[in-house]
Amino acid sequence: MSSKNYESNRRINLSNDNSRKRTRRKLSCSDCKDTTDCVKLLSNKVTRVEEIINNFKNRDRLRKKPELSIFNAKFTLNNLPYDLEYDLSNFSLEYLLTLAKFTTQGYDNNIIGSSNSSDKNEEK
Repeated sequence: MSSKNYESNRRINLSNDNSRKRTRRKLSCSDCKDTTDCVKLLSNKVTRVEEIINNFKNRDRLRKKPELSIFNAKFTLNNLPYDLEYDLSNFSLEYLLTLAKFTTQGYDNNIIGSSNSSDKNEEK
């Protein structure tokens, strides 16, 4: 009789809360490990390329650009030295052409004068 009482009093809970979960550890093969390593390596390389591109794009904002449009003029007038600095980005095309002609005019004369003097020296 005691066995009958035991079976009748036994409760079975069918809810999912009490179910025992067993997780099997996945065994990774060498191919899976190689694939995982390759994916990690590729991901790291792509991340690095993205960082380089973002740094290159933002580099101009972070560092000061060299001023290529600055023209420095040094000359003496009445035995007084002058040092002028012009921002050529504000000049019109006509003024830039005039400046180019003015600065290269003296340069061309120096070349012609020095080549003529060397020709005269060769003739002697």
